[in-house]
Amino acid sequence: MPEETEAPDQRQDDDESPQDQHWDAGTFLTGVLVGAAVGAGIALLLAPRSGARTRRLLRRRARDLGHDAAAGLESARDQARDAMREKKEALRERLTKGLERAKDELGV
Repeated sequence: MPEETEAPDQRQDDDESPQDQHWDAGTFLTGVLVGAAVGAGIALLLAPRSGARTRRLLRRRARDLGHDAAAGLESARDQARDAMREKKEALRERLTKGLERAKDELGV
């Protein structure tokens, strides 16, 4: 019987590297905010209110969502800054230890 082969363009989920599967806080927060906005918009459009009142509520919700998005972006930026600072410090420590070992090995 002929062997079945997998098409070259098909990838199995097991082949993905951990980096491909990583979601950062910003991506998650963006998804939550977009989902909340869509859900709120649909709920307001389907609610039994006058058009003027619905538009006013939509503007208020959009403004609130903008403030929430700005706060989320600032939080994600702070987290990224902290992570970068930690990585830089860890790299600095490793380089210092490596230089010390090299000096010891060379007798300098």
